[in-house]
Amino acid sequence: MTEKRTLRFGIVGCGSASIPVCEAISASPLTELSAVYDVNPEFANDISQRFHVPMTDTLEDLLSSRQVDAAYIAVPHYLLAPLTQQTLNAGKHALTEKPLAISLEDLDMLIALAKKQNLALGVFYEMRYAPAHAHARELIQAGAIGKIIAVQIQTLIDKPLSYWQSGYAGRSVNPWRGIKAQSGGGVVLMNTSHLLDALMYVTGLTVTRVSAEIGTLVADVSVEDIATATLQFDNGAVGSLIAGAHIIGAHDDEVCTLYGTEGQIRLPDPYSSNPMRLYLKRTWAEFEAGQWHTLGMEQVPVYARAIDDFALSVQSGQCAPINGNDARRVLSIVLAIYQSAKERKMISVS
Repeated sequence: MTEKRTLRFGIVGCGSASIPVCEAISASPLTELSAVYDVNPEFANDISQRFHVPMTDTLEDLLSSRQVDAAYIAVPHYLLAPLTQQTLNAGKHALTEKPLAISLEDLDMLIALAKKQNLALGVFYEMRYAPAHAHARELIQAGAIGKIIAVQIQTLIDKPLSYWQSGYAGRSVNPWRGIKAQSGGGVVLMNTSHLLDALMYVTGLTVTRVSAEIGTLVADVSVEDIATATLQFDNGAVGSLIAGAHIIGAHDDEVCTLYGTEGQIRLPDPYSSNPMRLYLKRTWAEFEAGQWHTLGMEQVPVYARAIDDFALSVQSGQCAPINGNDARRVLSIVLAIYQSAKERKMISVS
């Protein structure tokens, strides 16, 4: 039996988002770091020194290297699609940060190109791997809470105003996050998108239409820092969404509650160590009816899981586990929210 070769990654974009991913790639027996590149040589050199891998002078050098099988792409949103396209055209697999693109046209182009090139196209929605999400998915698939009838999504964050200029880490000063043409959107696209992807993964539901309001009430930016929306799902369930980038005192407030005909699940902030909570109308397995159950979760390395699953999909010739179609589903909801707020009417999700 032929031993499967490790997947060799080149890093395109050496900002703060790349660091935990480089750590996961370096630690995995399935992958290795081969090269790094950034338009800012100081950032590339930093990652090169940290992980003892060569840096390239140009993106073309990295993508033409025979030592690179795949690229992890972490750049400002408006550059994600063109650099992913360049990667696929170079014959390399692409694992790209969310949202993969800021238009459905670009997303459709990338999906078609990856299929044509017979290459894997993955998107880094790593919070799908949070342990509470995996457990909730199992419970829902088994029918523990019955049919889902309602959903609440809450993304409340107390971001410093400096976030719009330099992110959380302050590693790179660049105002792209607050410029609509470069970011594609604010708190809904930047943050709520993670919960939307997790929600569809956990429940198997699809959002069919939305009605929304958005505003920019705190930050001096051209994207939203506050938003609310109502959602309709394909099974008839309804949902509410609230998102805020500058909610004073918010902490561990990126949460979701799933209401079913037989119970409910309260999903904790995936970035926290808080437990999942479960309430059932009927006894199910070891869970007694009529009382709240607190389910503590052992923390898992979500970045490592995402990297390993992508590598395994490449080795087996399968579609990436979180792929362009998943990114399209999320982006179509986000764009429908923005369109609804602009046109002040309900919008069907395409």
